Parts: sequence; C-alpha cells; structure tokens
Amino acid sequence: MLGRIILSTTFTMASAAKTQKQLWSNEIPHTSRPKSHPLGGRGNIHRSYDALASPTLGANGVRTLYEAMRRGRDINPLGPCLGYRATSNNGYATPYVYGSYGECVARIDSLAAGMDKGGEQLLDRNDDGMLLLGIYMKNCMEWIIAEQAAYCLGGCTVPFYDTLGPDTVRFILEHTGLSVVVSSRKELQRLCDAKATGTCPKFHSVILVDGVTPEATTLASKVGVKVVSFAKLEALGSQIIPTEGHQHTPPDPSDIATFCYTSGTTGNPKGALITHENIMSASGGLDDPTADFHIMPTDRHISYLPLPHIFERVVVAQMITNGASIAFFRGDPLLLVEDIVACRPTVLPIVPRVINKIHDKIMAGMAAKGGITEKMFNTAFAAKKLGLKSEGKLTHGLWDRILFNKIKKALGLDCVRLMVSGSAPLSPTVMIFFRCLLGVPVCEGYGQTEGSAAATIGHPADMASVGHVGGPHRCVDVVLVDVPEMNYLSSDTNHNGEQCRGRGEICIRGPPVFKGYYKDEEKTKETIDEEGWLHSGDVGLWTLEGQLKIIDRKKNIFKLAQGEYVSAEKVENVINQSRLIGQSFVHGDSYQTFLVAVAVPDEEPVRAWATSNNIPDISNSSTMSDICKSEELKHAILLEIRRLSKLNGLHGFETVKAVYLEPNIFTAESGLITPTFKLKRPQMKQYYARQIEDMYTHPPSKL
Repeated sequence: MLGRIILSTTFTMASAAKTQKQLWSNEIPHTSRPKSHPLGGRGNIHRSYDALASPTLGANGVRTLYEAMRRGRDINPLGPCLGYRATSNNGYATPYVYGSYGECVARIDSLAAGMDKGGEQLLDRNDDGMLLLGIYMKNCMEWIIAEQAAYCLGGCTVPFYDTLGPDTVRFILEHTGLSVVVSSRKELQRLCDAKATGTCPKFHSVILVDGVTPEATTLASKVGVKVVSFAKLEALGSQIIPTEGHQHTPPDPSDIATFCYTSGTTGNPKGALITHENIMSASGGLDDPTADFHIMPTDRHISYLPLPHIFERVVVAQMITNGASIAFFRGDPLLLVEDIVACRPTVLPIVPRVINKIHDKIMAGMAAKGGITEKMFNTAFAAKKLGLKSEGKLTHGLWDRILFNKIKKALGLDCVRLMVSGSAPLSPTVMIFFRCLLGVPVCEGYGQTEGSAAATIGHPADMASVGHVGGPHRCVDVVLVDVPEMNYLSSDTNHNGEQCRGRGEICIRGPPVFKGYYKDEEKTKETIDEEGWLHSGDVGLWTLEGQLKIIDRKKNIFKLAQGEYVSAEKVENVINQSRLIGQSFVHGDSYQTFLVAVAVPDEEPVRAWATSNNIPDISNSSTMSDICKSEELKHAILLEIRRLSKLNGLHGFETVKAVYLEPNIFTAESGLITPTFKLKRPQMKQYYARQIEDMYTHPPSKL
C-alpha cells in the first residue's frame, strides 16, 4: 500500500531557479504507447530532474544492511549508535543513553554467535530453505541488534507489528514456517495463543528481550514453546567468540533482507519480499548533492514509527550507513513529545496523524490564550506565509527570533534539518504551517512497500507550490498508464480545470522494486507486469512543471444505483481535510444513490469550535460520546463536507449526504484498520452495518 513522504532540510535556492522555470522531472521522448497497443496506452517515461542521475544499486559503496552497520562503525566507531531512556518506577526518565557503534556491533556479533552455537537449537530453515528470525515487539535497541544478528548468519527477518492480533500472528507464523521469534513478555501471550491452534508446528522458541520469568516459562511450556533470555544468548556468544571463534555468513545484495507484510485490508496480509539491494538503492537514491539530503554522523533520529514498515527501515538504513545515531522512544505515544524534546532530533520521520495533532495543539493553544498573544501569532504567520508564497522565502528575521524559534524549542524541533512524513496525504494547510514554523523546506513525496518507499520526492527549491508529490526518485522510472474505465488517459491535458500533461495509473520501475509476494505468484503477476513495472493502484497526473500529483485510487471503487462510479479513498482524502474530522470511512453501494460516512471528530479542534461558537450542549466536562450526540456538530461537519467537496471539484454523487459521528478512534486493536492506519473496508462495513442502514433508512434532508 502506498504512503506519502514529506521531507524538509536546509537549502539555498540557486539564483537561476528564480529567473527561469524549473522542470522537476525529465520526460523521455518516444517512450509512450498508443491506446490501441495490445498492452494498453501509456505516456512517456519520466525520470529524475537531474539528467546526470542514474540508478544506484547501493549507497556509498554499501549494498547490504550487514555492510551498512559495519560502515557506520568504521566511520564513527566511538560515536553514538543506538540509544534508550531508562525509566524509574515513579515514571522518571533519564536522558538518552547511547551505545557506541563499536559496542553495538560487538553485541550484534555476540548475539549471532549465541543463537548459532549457544546450544539452544533455535534457528531452523523453513521448507524453502530460508533462515528466518521473527521480531515481534515495539521499536527498541534489541530490535536492530536482533535484525543485524540474523544478517550475520545469512538469514532474514520477519517483523510483526506490535499491534497485531492472534489471528494475524498465527497466519504469519504458519505462512513463513518460522521457528523462533524475538519479543518482549507483552507479546508472549499472543504467540502462545497462535501456537495453541496447532497450525504452526515449526514454531518452537521465543527469545525474550526483557528476561525470562517463572510466569513466562509456565505460559510457554503449556503450549510447547521454549523461552530463552536475549541477555543469556549475548553472554554465551561473547564467550564463544574469543574461545571458539565464529564465522559470519554475510548476505548477498540479491538476498531477501526482510518480509514486509502489507496491509491485508480485504483478507490475509501479503508477504512482500524486500532484498538488501532494494533497501540500499532506495537509500542511495536520496543522496542528492544538489539538495543536501545526505545524512551525516552528527545527525540524530528518533525511532517511533513501526520498524516493520518499510519507510522506517529505509530511514534506519540511511542512519547506520552514515554513522548517525538512533534514539528509541519509550513505546508510549502520549510521551512521544517528551522523548522528542530529550532527543532533539535532526532527522524526524512523522505521519500526518502526529503532525496534524501538533498543528491542532499549537492552534488550539493560541486560541485559548487569545488577546495579544493570538494576534501576534496570526500576524507572524501571515507575514511568513506571504513571503513563502511570493518569494519562496522560509525565514523571517523578526518573527523567527521572537516567536517561532521558541515554539520549535518547546517541541524539541529546534535542531530539525530533515523532516519526513509518510503513510497518508498531508494537507496543504498543514504543510505550509510547518514550512513557516520550522523555517526549512517541507517537500512532499510518495512511495509504497513494494517499491521500498521510493517513487517520487519534492525538491527543497520548490517551496512556493503544494498539492503534489515531487518528481521521480533518482533510482526509478515513473510512467502513467491509461485507465480507460475511469476516463484517465495519458493524453489528457485537463483535470477539473487544471492543466496537466497526462493522467493515468502510476507505475514504477527500478532497483527498489521488490521481488514479489511470498508464496503468491498470482498477486505478484498482478502487481509487476512482464516489463518490470510495479502497478501502484494509484492514479496521478503530471503537472506542467513535471511534478506528480495523486488524484484518485484505481481500487476501492464501487458503483452507485444511478450507474456512477465512486472512489471511496478519493472522497475520504477530501473530507479529512476538515479540522473537525480526525478519521473517516465512506460507504456506498449499487442499491443506493448517495454516499454516507462514519466520521471520528478530532477532539481538540471540536472543543475549540464549540467554545468559539457557544454551543450549549458541548461543555468542558462533555465526554466524546456526549460530543458526538450534538446535532449542531453533525450539521457543522456536513456543511464542512459539502464545502470541501465543492472546493475539491467533487461531483454531486461523490458528496457525502449523511454522517454518523463515532466517539472512538479507529484502531488496529479493534480490527478496523491495519497497523499502517489503512481502513479494513469489509470489517468497517460489518461493524457499522446498523448505523449505515439507519442513515439509508432515514434519508437526509437538504442542507
């Protein structure tokens, strides 16, 4: 599934960019196909704006993740590598404590020796001869140490999102034939539940990173699972290396580095096979000398986005290749800002859900202060926004010094020079806000698991425009393929009144493209065609400046009773632009003539709206359940949906006509979304069947 990437870094615009129009991709002439072609029509292939750029098979001479960690140690042996915060019983957390690159590599080597020759018989090859190590826990130092230890043995990893339920855990254990999983005691119950089903006989051991307790031993032994201490294996390995020695079996670039289980929004998840070369080429393609994207040993990254996600894995690969440091959050999203302040990262991947919360909190805080403080903030923001739009200027001598720098420091963002946001669209409003707040470029990009998160990325010189995802990544080709059933053609020159240079399904080709889905040849052939193009399922257009813009989704389309086709994700992306809406699910079917939606109100903006509009049935003591019963709020949200639908050029049949307000956010634990926050539509439809029926039984009156 696809994600979007935001990237911000310091950059000085060349004067030439101000005097002539810059194209952000190179169109390769005579590479198009007519629509009469047996394989279908397509436009010309687009490549990086840099005509001298060529695909790389690695980064800085490194072609595997095993080599990446060793290069990091060689260039920064005493520098900080992996860090954590110790927490006392009363909740007090220490500053970050780092292990050096030399220390971390020694721990990796010890764990590898302990797993291989420690006498526990942990790692068995599966039926396909693959040496697999499962990792099932929140981000931590031991996650990376276990992963790298697997590479020392010529193996690969099978990561589990820590939010997965027992059914998905069981499926992955059975699907891969895993014998051993590294986890914390928190995940042990779900592993034992999966083992108890009897469908994963090869699974026999769990390596616990937080120690083996009598309770853990009893729980595991009931289902025939052996538990082993992570620390014990490290200690055994540290004795084996100086006495017996231990020979590594480093992977080749074409070897599988990791399984990435994609969303599974309509069934069981698919295991995408990602090679070392895939990840390292995606990482290497970001080393753009004209944009100063290169990671340095002095950079700091806080790891809180799930490590099973390919986006976080590519970021980590960049950090360790260049000897930079990685700090791990404490595992509690509510404490994330505290951890960011303690780390003061220079590199910060972030998802729209988080960045939107920060934006809303700042705006709500200013509104609560009111008076001269709010007036000064609005004046400062308006001044920076004007300079940004008219001149592409990101800094302001007065307002940065007396206001914005203080806000950045309070949030722990004062050292940020590179910001990345993925997994979903970021609204232009929020993007412009953070360009003004941080005073550094914020560029939008695009990628997906199957393409190792590498498709397109914006350029820091292009700060005056929003609403697109930049030009092609330096390692890939991008082409738009005709989708005639949706009336999107590569020959199109207009999209809802906007000039363009073709529309169609976005397809990607290059070294970052994955090998295929494990044990699923049919899905692999559906995703990668005979010419090597990865079909994304997203529909895009080329702007006149050569940037890619996402406009629709080829999948998740349904037909209404009047015969019109609707893309649910397209409508959701529009209505989620409302500050009042945190999450939404749009539904329609061939028996109905209009769309309905389930919306989760965003609590802080809704409370601020209620206060400013003197809504009598919403008070400070109101719970979210009380708030969602407010007819005035429902009416306001429907008005917002109508306004945004019109603003974004949606047709009448694409405009939601009725809404149910849900007080609880959609979570992976509830089974309604995937760990990467993508909706599970069949489950959503079943869960909200009564509310959907009620909205259709009582048709809405016109607003």
